[in-house]
This record gives sequence, C-alpha cells and structure tokens, in this order.
Amino acid sequence: MRRINGEKFGRWSLRLDAAYCVLLGLGVALFAERIAAGIALAPWLVAAIGIAVVVWAGGVLWMLSRILLRRALRLVMTANLLAALAVGLVSVTAATALIVVAIITVAVDIALFAVSQAVALRALPRPVRPALQ
Repeated sequence: MRRINGEKFGRWSLRLDAAYCVLLGLGVALFAERIAAGIALAPWLVAAIGIAVVVWAGGVLWMLSRILLRRALRLVMTANLLAALAVGLVSVTAATALIVVAIITVAVDIALFAVSQAVALRALPRPVRPALQ
C-alpha cells in the first residue's frame, strides 16, 4: 500500500473544500427564499449564510497560501465539524422528510471534508522539535 502524501492530499482537500463552499454558498444565497420556505429560518438569514460560506471559501484559499498547512488543515477541519453539526441541527426545523434528508446529506458532505483533512494531518510528517540544551 502506498503512503499518502500529506502535503499534496491536504492541499487538494482544502482546494476542493473551498470549491464546494463556493458552489454551496452561491446555491444557498441564490435560492434563499425557496430554501427558507422549507425550513424555519428567514430568507435574509439563509441568504446571509450562503454569502458567509462563499466568503469562508476565500478564507480557506487565503489560509492555504499564507499559513502553515498543518494549521490551515486544523482550522478548516474544526470549522467543518462545527458546520456539520450546525447544518445537522437545522434539519430539525425542516418541513418534510425529503428536506431533512437533503440537509443531513449536506452535513455528511461537510463532515467528510473534515475527515479528509484529518487524514491529511495524520499523513503529514511530524515537525522536528529542537533538542533541549
């Protein structure tokens, strides 16, 4: 079995996560009224969430280019776990079983990105700590 290249896998995970956030955020923002009709949130709040997700995608790309990969993976993984929980909780406000399934599916997608970031973190070489003198 080949060993996963943590650096390469981590960078791809963050790029794909950002792309997913752009698509999901734009979809949520553009269809906020329809989405709001199926859940107990105001359309303006749904649109704001969609826009925030698009802005977050930019933040993920910024982190990818500006901070240590290990730190970026940890931050995004933590955010994804919290987002998956939040999205899952929104499913309790859904009007129909189909909407519940759709919302839970998005929560699972987000959680899977967190898993990919955890795998990348685990595959990264451990940082070398200087010896004590």
